[in-house]
Amino acid sequence: MSQKTEFVLKDVLTPNPKDILIHYRNIAEKKEEETLFYKASFSKDHCRLNGPEDDHRMPYKRDVDRIIHSKAYSRYVDKTQVVYLVDNDHIAHRSLHVQFVSSFARGIAGILRLNLDLVEAIALGHDVGHPPFGHEGEGYLSALSIEHDNGPFIHPIQSCRLFKYIEPLNLGLSVYDGFLCHDGGMAGTTLMPTYGKTWEDHEKDRKHKISSLEMNIMPTTLEGCLVKLCDTMSYLGRDIEDAIQIGILSRTEVPKTVLGTTNREILGYLASDIIRHSYDKDFISTSEEAYEALKILRRFNFNHIYNHPKLKVESAKIKLSYRILFDWLLENLMTQKEESYIWKNFVYNKNVQYSQTPPVQIVIDYIAGMTDNFFIRAIEKIIIPKKIQIF
Repeated sequence: MSQKTEFVLKDVLTPNPKDILIHYRNIAEKKEEETLFYKASFSKDHCRLNGPEDDHRMPYKRDVDRIIHSKAYSRYVDKTQVVYLVDNDHIAHRSLHVQFVSSFARGIAGILRLNLDLVEAIALGHDVGHPPFGHEGEGYLSALSIEHDNGPFIHPIQSCRLFKYIEPLNLGLSVYDGFLCHDGGMAGTTLMPTYGKTWEDHEKDRKHKISSLEMNIMPTTLEGCLVKLCDTMSYLGRDIEDAIQIGILSRTEVPKTVLGTTNREILGYLASDIIRHSYDKDFISTSEEAYEALKILRRFNFNHIYNHPKLKVESAKIKLSYRILFDWLLENLMTQKEESYIWKNFVYNKNVQYSQTPPVQIVIDYIAGMTDNFFIRAIEKIIIPKKIQIF
């Protein structure tokens, strides 16, 4: 029997299982220090608001598992990415988008020697705050929120809110920070982390984001910056493929840039570019050439895909449905309270703290958590008259 095997068996026979766990976790943390980039996020620095927890998994891996086992993660499968109300099983929904971001970012992070579990946690959870019908629905819900003096609805903030208060998971600070700061990846060629943020800083960032919607807040980790950039990169090429799939775009219309014209070409070029310009750096960066090409592609997508008239034929109905559903739920909650529809179907199983949430915010939380199809079913159930059965 080898010396290494004897060492392992000796530890297994240690009477206190908790000591065994601590021992092997220490080995894993030591390995991180030997293999990860010195500016990467280390497990020993993981910070939960409610304190550390004992587990066989590394803390960021535990965050990943909590996210993928959450109810909010399950709802991704019927949340719009770009194309909604179109019968085509090959069109990307939000569930595919976050997996694309995770896969793309982790492939780069492995070479940059960053924490893969943190990258995955941020990537998989960053969009849970999206309401039905994507960014379009976000605009309708935000207008209603502002109208009721509740401030704008911002999906990165809602992603944090969902996993803090609505379906609390007690994730790490760097994970919530990654959610909050994930948008705005096209602000420049270089994303420099704001290292060393505290929970107090995270709350300040949240308030700043509400007060200034155009403010682009940098994450506190290299992993967060990488996901922030990869989020934009992951959807541009895929959205082109989806547009070609449903027939509103042809390949020949795609602008000719250094990135190529297919999703595979675009991601391949960008991954190589990020690695070359970020390796052994304390920031995440792209070349000026790649950045300019990305801007061209993004502008093209907005003009030829995201605002395409064939994808907006139901927009007026969706906007009206948002208002009707919002107003009915709010009035019903205000008048019926614990006997209301939303209380019996949403608030009843939340903790006491959440039950003290202002009514407008409860309605916003409920609608924001709906899938596209659930939103439509809710309208049909609540608003559409049904035949009355007398006997």
